[in-house]
Amino acid sequence: MTVVRVFFALVCITFLPVLFADDSVVEYKVRAGYLYNFTKFITWPVDNSKTFNLCILGDDPFAELIDPIEKLSVMERVIKVFRFDNFKSMDKESHCHILYVNSTIKEALQRQNFNNTLVVGETEQFIDQGGMISFVNRQGKIKLQINLEMITRSGLKISAKLLEVADVVKGAE
Repeated sequence: MTVVRVFFALVCITFLPVLFADDSVVEYKVRAGYLYNFTKFITWPVDNSKTFNLCILGDDPFAELIDPIEKLSVMERVIKVFRFDNFKSMDKESHCHILYVNSTIKEALQRQNFNNTLVVGETEQFIDQGGMISFVNRQGKIKLQINLEMITRSGLKISAKLLEVADVVKGAE
């Protein structure tokens, strides 16, 4: 009987991190998956970039969770992840195809030029601040809000399939 208890205790200790996985880790894995899948439902104008650039602005909530995306490709280009602390630190040479703006960034999005860049964020207010797609956590599920007006203004085209699974909160006809 004690051998069974010891074995059970060892199994519990071994799998304890999995049993109590941080919900935010799962949430950001889902968000990283969405970021990649956006590339299948958004059309960018042709450009001369050698890579497809995914930029993270502000504190990086993904950490190493997003790094495997660099093994994938989009439009026959490898994906490259860039991380920037603020708008001023962004490399003007590297065009961001997708810009993920962390909620820690308080600078005004409306004053920035986002031609050919999909701007994604993570708060209820993000769309009102000039964002294009926002991840919103509702009852433990990640939902998408889309600002169709800003996406169109930026020169991007969005698939109707993506619009079907999201709440279009601005620019709906």
